[in-house]
Amino acid sequence: MDLRHIGSLILLATCGICKLTNALEASEQTIVIDRKSNEFKGKVTYNKTFSAKANQTESTLLFEQNLQKQSSGGYWNVSINGKILGRLEAHTPQIGSDKNHDGFHRIGFALPSQVLKEGENRLTVTGRGQPAVLRNFVLEPHSLKQVLQLEAVTVKVTTPKGQPVPARITVVNQRGQLAKLYNARQPTTAVRPGILYTLGTGDSFELPPGKYTLYATRGMEWGVARQPIVVEKQKSQHHTLVISREVDTTGFIACDSHIHTLPGSGHGNATFEERMITIAGEGIEVAVATDHNHISDYTRYQKAAGTQTHFHSISGDEVTTRNGHFTAFPFDPEKAVPGGVKGRNPLFLKNDNWNELIADMRKKGAEVIILNHPYWPSILEGPFGRFRFNRSTGKRSEGPAFNFNGYEVVQPANETPDFFYALEDWMSLLNRGLKLTAVGATDSHTVNDPVGQARTYLKSHTDDITQINRKEVYRAFTEGRATAAAGIFANLTLNEQFGMGDLASAEALKNSSNNQSLKLTASLRVAAPSWVRPREAMIYVNGKKVAQKTIESTLNQPTDQTLEFSLELPPHDAYVVAFVLGDGITLPGWTTYGKATQAITNPIFLDRDGDGKYSAPRATAKRLITDFRNQHEKLTQALKKKLLKSEAIKSDSAVLLHAKELLQQESATTNE
Repeated sequence: MDLRHIGSLILLATCGICKLTNALEASEQTIVIDRKSNEFKGKVTYNKTFSAKANQTESTLLFEQNLQKQSSGGYWNVSINGKILGRLEAHTPQIGSDKNHDGFHRIGFALPSQVLKEGENRLTVTGRGQPAVLRNFVLEPHSLKQVLQLEAVTVKVTTPKGQPVPARITVVNQRGQLAKLYNARQPTTAVRPGILYTLGTGDSFELPPGKYTLYATRGMEWGVARQPIVVEKQKSQHHTLVISREVDTTGFIACDSHIHTLPGSGHGNATFEERMITIAGEGIEVAVATDHNHISDYTRYQKAAGTQTHFHSISGDEVTTRNGHFTAFPFDPEKAVPGGVKGRNPLFLKNDNWNELIADMRKKGAEVIILNHPYWPSILEGPFGRFRFNRSTGKRSEGPAFNFNGYEVVQPANETPDFFYALEDWMSLLNRGLKLTAVGATDSHTVNDPVGQARTYLKSHTDDITQINRKEVYRAFTEGRATAAAGIFANLTLNEQFGMGDLASAEALKNSSNNQSLKLTASLRVAAPSWVRPREAMIYVNGKKVAQKTIESTLNQPTDQTLEFSLELPPHDAYVVAFVLGDGITLPGWTTYGKATQAITNPIFLDRDGDGKYSAPRATAKRLITDFRNQHEKLTQALKKKLLKSEAIKSDSAVLLHAKELLQQESATTNE
């Protein structure tokens, strides 16, 4: 071969190498797809075409996202060439975060090899979700881990004795915002931006370099562990966060009676598998499955997750109509739901007749029926507003009888003008004669919203999850042997012998030596973890506040105090309840967003007249009117005024209020 041929071969090889190099360089170039801001709301489809080379290895799609409200059942999916790369997830604003930040978060999705093709490619965002703005779509020719410089963080959560404990880990960046956790999902975790529910045995996630703070919490009975960390390139790290039980609730079990899943309800974002971890991670001991018009069974999911010893599950149903929602349980998952058929029913049942629905709930096995979030979606549009509820007398101008067992007085979904509103309405109904248990529940539909942020503590003979007696659970709800809580645990006793749901007999309220009435001694135990500050404790008798004390809580210290109140014995049958109010919570992962912490004890009843039963103020007013009428041939207007001024009537403001209403009704009927 002469030199001319050799030169030609070298030239050809050089050209081939140049072409190959040019191709490789082209495939490794950053591709700007769209720098503009794109707004998404309702149901839209975003399409953007771009030119690229086929990717032989993993690439990364980067963009900036502003999505602050969590979607519920509808989502935005991001795809390239029909391959779904991921789903948009909200970064809920945190109290105390940097107010100057524009709300955008840098997000990366891995693009598997061979998804890109030579020539034209298509980026799409499809679905239906909460309003979002996306901008700066860029395609990087390297793996997600390389582009974001992700490093692994492994976290265990234990008790002081080193035992793993389920918990919620919340991760915020140096701006105080929830940070996206990469490569974190496992069968025994539930993950959202800045949130990882874990069984505590050790789980890993990845973060870009930067400063972060880890918080470990487990609901309102446990303390909080804080751990600042610095993530650096090529440096993995391990942390053990230690949390302690700070609130002793011996003799009570924590129940959330209102919990949803996405597959069961058709909206929300928690799968059954994730829900098992979130319930355990918030320290709930009795969990009632209440998907909309669908009976879910947690049992097999608990077994798969290994959470059987962490909580006891009960299958229930949120019987959902446009006229109100009810939690009802227990039900058999294999049988038809109330008002419908077996399997999933429409979100709203066609039948909204409460009497028929409640009768059907009872027929199908429900022992407990609870009216849910009575002020949702607003006071006027909720059940109380629809039935024109009178907040003073508890009267409803229309609507069915309130023949359920209780209602959600402590409920995050209740939008009320002040912290006393729901308490006052509940006591108005008690004064009218309805026996309704005050319930605390969350209505959690998502991983983001903590299960058990509002809960009901039920009187129990055991604190062992495996020994929980369902009949005892049902009785605690129906007999009012319970206290509703949101961050604060409270337990009320009278004269050291009567508790919530008890009837104090006339004999027990007398001095045995001289048969004179005694003063009542009310003992109120108030307990809260170190990150909750109870402020005020109030005692109500027949709906009237008769005593109040300031709680001397200390910042960053658990509260456990027993307050003693000396109460005048009321003149008639009465009930006694306590209300405890505390500061709202700004702690990431358990934020109350302006709502207070609180506790409401259920009534202790007093049998003052010795007839062996309790009579509500309205019933007492009826009896006093009847007794007065029997002494006179006719109740004239003058005699009615005399009756209302009598000590027997005016000594109890609730009795006086109902006596006035009853006499007015009587006059109106006579005039007709």
